[in-house]
Amino acid sequence: MISKIPLRLLRTIKPLNMTKVFAPFCTQLEKVNKTGQKLVKIVEKELKYEKTNYVEDDSAIQYIEKAGFQLIDSENDHEVTLEKKVGDVKVIVQFQSRQPNSDEAEEEPQEQQKNNKQNQEEEEEEQQEAPNDYADFTVYLQKSNGQILCYECTTSQGEVNVNLVSLIKDLEAHKKIPRFERGLQDYSGPDFITLDERLQLALVDYLKGFGINDDLGAFIEHYSIDKEQRLYIQWLNSLTTFLKN
Repeated sequence: MISKIPLRLLRTIKPLNMTKVFAPFCTQLEKVNKTGQKLVKIVEKELKYEKTNYVEDDSAIQYIEKAGFQLIDSENDHEVTLEKKVGDVKVIVQFQSRQPNSDEAEEEPQEQQKNNKQNQEEEEEEQQEAPNDYADFTVYLQKSNGQILCYECTTSQGEVNVNLVSLIKDLEAHKKIPRFERGLQDYSGPDFITLDERLQLALVDYLKGFGINDDLGAFIEHYSIDKEQRLYIQWLNSLTTFLKN
């Protein structure tokens, strides 16, 4: 049974004052075409700018060859993998594309608004002291017997820091877990900073023996931004194709 609205409530309900919006189909289509043409011009301008300013860095490839890594970089994937063998250990380094530090873009208009030269100089000094570049990456040391040691690392301004060292059983399953969720279900070891200092140094030295050093950290910082820029250009190309076809 459908309940009726009580009469005392019905009297308080006011009729909706709706403006008719029945625009002719041709008018709506004209508006879509007009905004679409404007969008195409903006996208094409952005695409041209990005392509003009993008410069492929041959030194990155030279470093990879010198360090003995094999670079695995798929066009449509934001993941980048480095692999090599050291004795019976397979070294796998994984990181993702990364946007440049957004603080740099936000600080520029603020600096333009400042008229005090002294404040500008102080801000420049602070910027030089603060880290502007960082990237997270994971290192897997996989032995031929199946045992895997995992290092969760961060690199900032070419300096590598270890955050966590853990032993894992399933490599592929572990790769699929987001970094911030790793270790939430199973015990994966203490925070690296809480370990005895001698143990920390020994673990870092062991990692460096496989070529995971500050040079690699600098490469990851550079290549992760380069990867993001290439993906952005690819996205702009796809967007242009959609708008034109």
